[in-house]
Parts: sequence; structure tokens; C-alpha cells
Amino acid sequence: MIPVLQGLLIGAAGGTLCWLAGMPAPWLAGSMIAGVIAIFAGVKVGMPDWLKAVAFIFLGIQTGTAVTWDTVDRAANWPLSILFLGATVVAVTWACYRFYVFRGWDAPTALFASLPGALALVLLLAANSSADMRRVTIAQCIRLFFLVAALPAVINLISPEERLQLQQPVAGDLVGIATLVVIASLAGLAFEKLRFPAGLILGPTLVAAGFELSGIVDGALPAGLLVPANIILGVMIAARFTAFSFGEFLAALREGFSGFLIALGIAAAGAAVTAWVADLPLALTLLAFSPGGLDAMTIMAFALNLDPAYVGAHQVARYLGMALLMPVVTTVVLRRIAPRANVTSPALRSGLDPD
Repeated sequence: MIPVLQGLLIGAAGGTLCWLAGMPAPWLAGSMIAGVIAIFAGVKVGMPDWLKAVAFIFLGIQTGTAVTWDTVDRAANWPLSILFLGATVVAVTWACYRFYVFRGWDAPTALFASLPGALALVLLLAANSSADMRRVTIAQCIRLFFLVAALPAVINLISPEERLQLQQPVAGDLVGIATLVVIASLAGLAFEKLRFPAGLILGPTLVAAGFELSGIVDGALPAGLLVPANIILGVMIAARFTAFSFGEFLAALREGFSGFLIALGIAAAGAAVTAWVADLPLALTLLAFSPGGLDAMTIMAFALNLDPAYVGAHQVARYLGMALLMPVVTTVVLRRIAPRANVTSPALRSGLDPD
């Protein structure tokens, strides 16, 4: 438990500093940045699966209790928005792939490093190919790191705070909340057992939304519970860097940061078009279109007072689409590019630069 306690304390300290400095989404971004710094300084940081599960379940409950009948009415605009999201995902993947190939990466490595979101599935598919796993992993981690660190500031810059206000649900009574937590936790564990995408978040979200819309439970979890969830998630993201040396991080930093800028720029363009066509706030569509994953982007929605139901629905749609299509699409694409890859110089298929 020592690495776990160290990680939580370091994450809490980083979040506190960012909160005192007035940064947007301080607990998530601050804990992640502090965790990465600590890891490269030689501090052991860990995060057990059961603690991640607790954070995901509470995040799902909080997301579900934010769903109201107004949310259901607004959902009429979501199919069009999700369609634009799909086009944006394709554009991000193609642009990042071309960039990495230009930088001398082999085609399989460039492809899997370019796929936005669904990290676990990307790594699973990459492991069954000839892709350089360490390069794919660190490129994906660097993109997520910069996304979580920079996106709140970008959103704050493009959208005045008064446009981000969202009516916050008040805390419910103890018995009702306890009942909701128990049933939502069982739903999350069941969804996870059945291998639903992001089941630990999706199950509690559906239960909490049903309870909220039906009036069975009136109110939400205390807002303070989101702070520990932010810290846990931030440290969890940071812990992914334990597999790399600082030299590997520096070697991959330029290309990883460039990939992040390409992905963010295309996501911002797609979000801007969607915001204009569907008459939605740009800050909301940008967060929903950003390839950061369901957990991180939903927590960021709460931190920035944006609609977590909209953001979560789009992140789930992205994950489901990638889970269903990615195995087939990547197989077809890799077969098409295999003849060209075979004539590529071996020097261009090397892994990360040596430390």
C-alpha cells in the first residue's frame, strides 16, 4: 500500500497547488502532473484496481444524477453531433498516421499510435501486429497527458465562464443515496463482468439516470466526492508512465506533442462545425470530441460545469464505434499497406531512440 498512499498524497498535493493557483480542472490535471513528476523522480506510485473501480462507480453515479428531462429533450440533437464525431475520429486517425509515417515510423506503429481513445483496445490490437508496442503506448500516453493538462485552459480561453454554468444537483438524503450507491455498484460490476465497454461507469450511469428521471431518488452524491475521484484518475493516468525511462519520454516527447496538437486541432475544427450546425456551445462539443476517454473527459465536464451526459454519450459512442469497427478496419488497412511497408528501409522501422 505504500506506493498507493504515496501516489494519493502526491496527487492531492498537486491538485491542491493547482486549485490554489486558480487553474481549471485542478484536481485532475494537478494530480496527474504531480504524479508524472514523482515517477520520473524515482518515487514509486501505484493505483490498485479496486480503488479505480470505486472512483469509476462514483463517477458513473454522479453522471447519471446529472441527467434530467431537459437533458432528454436536448438529446434530439445528439445523433447529428455523433455523426460529426465519427467523421472527426477518421480525420484525426488519418492525419496523425500520415504525420508519424512522415517522421519515419513503420505503418503498423503509426496506425495504432494514431487511433484516438480506447487505449486498452488499441494496445490489444497492436500487440497482435508487428507494431512497436513501447512506441505506441508512450505516444498514446503523451497525447492523453497533454490533453488533460491543456484542454481545461483551452476551453476556459474560448468560452467565457458564464456560458459554462450548469445547474448542479443537490445532495440527496442519506437513505436514498445509500440505496443508489448499492444498486449502481451492483450494476457496474455486472456490466464489467459482461464486458460492456466502460462497464464500471456505464452501469452506474444508467441506474442513476433511471432513478433521477423516475424520481425514486431525489438528489446526487455530495460534490466533494468528485475530488477524490479526480485525484485517483489523475494518479492512474500518471502511473502509465512507470513503464518508461525519462530518456524514452524525452525521445518521444516531440512526436507525441506534435500528435497531440494535430489531434486537438482537428477535434476543435469538428467541434466548431458541430457547435454551429447543432446550435451547441463550442466548449461542450470540444470536450466531447477530444480523444481523452470516457473517464477523464466526463470528470473534466463536471470540473468545467459542462453537461456530463452529453460528453459521456459521445465518449461512449466513440468507444463503441471503435470497439466494433477497429478490429476489422485495422486488419484491412494493414493488409493494404503491407506491400509498401515491406519495401521500407529497416531504419525507418526502428523503435524509440536509445536513451
